[in-house]
Amino acid sequence: MDILSLSTLFKAIGEPVRLRLLHLLCAEELSVGELVRIVELPQSTVSRHLKALKDHGLVADRPAGTATFYRAAVEADLGNGETALRDALAELMQGADLPPADRAGLERVLTARNTEGEGFFDRLGARWDILREECFGATFHLEAFLKLLPADWTVADLGTGTGYLLPVLAGHFRRVIGVDASERMIELAERRAGEAGLGNIELRRGDLEHLPLADGEADLAVALLIFHHLADVGSAVREAARALKPGGKLLVVEIHPHENEAFRVAMGDRRPGIAPETLRGWMAEAGLGNINFWDVVRIARPEHELAPLPRLYGAIGAKGV
Repeated sequence: MDILSLSTLFKAIGEPVRLRLLHLLCAEELSVGELVRIVELPQSTVSRHLKALKDHGLVADRPAGTATFYRAAVEADLGNGETALRDALAELMQGADLPPADRAGLERVLTARNTEGEGFFDRLGARWDILREECFGATFHLEAFLKLLPADWTVADLGTGTGYLLPVLAGHFRRVIGVDASERMIELAERRAGEAGLGNIELRRGDLEHLPLADGEADLAVALLIFHHLADVGSAVREAARALKPGGKLLVVEIHPHENEAFRVAMGDRRPGIAPETLRGWMAEAGLGNINFWDVVRIARPEHELAPLPRLYGAIGAKGV
């Protein structure tokens, strides 16, 4: 660093207001508005001093929507020979207590920031789930949970329908096979797979009672809300077990038996649900062991036109090795 640069740097920090701002930004990342409320100076004054500090590499900014947040610069922000001097200044600032007035102002600003966040959720209320789903989709959490399973598996989606789950599964597993008896559903699933741009998805048309899968082809078979559409569920379960590798698993989500005929007709269900004990019997007869059942927590809108909606349950069984 030459003498002129050193003189310019000292001039930049020679203003008491700039030192005050820098001290605050060593303690917390703050917006211009928050700094204005703490130091109680006009926004134009605060912005002018922040610009001088930024021009000399003492602070860095970060856009966030319509606001800009500032913080004390770190080594990665600088990249020049003045790093050591700035680091020494930052260390000195961080080791010194904020003046009582600035400390109190900072605490007020941070409290207001948290309160504004809480107020947002209070105002949004029940719409939060809808907003989050509109922004991120309904399966983002499922994609995260899939990381708990081996990525080298082959997964068969039995009764894939429109292929709703295919992009989620294919984004994690090595190979995904979607099976459906409906030509129209296969067409829609092919379109969805193409839009996802994933090359590890195969689609096969065929009945679940006569699966177009080789013996031991899949590590995992999933049958989500599909068995109650079938005439011969026992055969479908046996076929799923046949297609599993030794140690492979069948995952089922089904509907508890119900008396909502309007729901059954609207959904095209062949039967009004399947009793868990009945499904357990079919799974055991197919050679699956370690069978477990649980009730699925279904988050549904109670005002749905087909309410009361039937309850769901899950089941999983493993093929013997």
